Amino acid sequence: MMTHSHHANAAVVRRWVLSSFLMGLGCATLQLAPVTAQIAVYEGQRVTGDVTLTLPDGSTYKGELLNGRFNGQGILTMANGNRYEGEFRNGRYHGQGVLTYADGGRYEGGFADGIFNGKGILQLANGQRYEGTFLNGQYHGEGVLTFPDGTRYEGQFLAGKYHGTGMLSFGNGTSYAGQFRNGLFDGEGVLTLPDGSRIIATWRHGRREPR
Repeated sequence: MMTHSHHANAAVVRRWVLSSFLMGLGCATLQLAPVTAQIAVYEGQRVTGDVTLTLPDGSTYKGELLNGRFNGQGILTMANGNRYEGEFRNGRYHGQGVLTYADGGRYEGGFADGIFNGKGILQLANGQRYEGTFLNGQYHGEGVLTFPDGTRYEGQFLAGKYHGTGMLSFGNGTSYAGQFRNGLFDGEGVLTLPDGSRIIATWRHGRREPR
């Protein structure tokens, strides 16, 4: 039998959990702008083959070129301090590569037409880290997302949100294991509080359904 104080604690925890969702999922979608190959100045006379290029904005490219576009293996060092090393197709990141941001962030994994796609690891400068699968630049499929405050989610994602089966753990000892939908508790799940007490319930849209 759950005490009144446990009910009150659950309400407080639920509000905190939902606010944490809103804070955390704001960073769950990330898409790269396509990289175009507008070549104006370069060293060498070939438009196909291995070249070293200097672009009008000061960016440099060293690698393979096909019909005037980045194609194959190459290194693109951008004027803003970002750097990409890996595979290109038709002037865009495509295949396996490593993208390093000027602020210290880093992504290593698959790309498709200039955006994250397939398995990869994204480490942001603020300490947030995701390891898992991407689709169209969003967390999608199985993955592990961790935050600097100790919050950790391991499970399924859909279009950048917690969706499916997963476990969400907070630094204060609170955890939830069960079903998620659109980033919220939804379905069967167990909420464990810091004192060890557990709330086994059915959830809808982040709220516990009455028995």
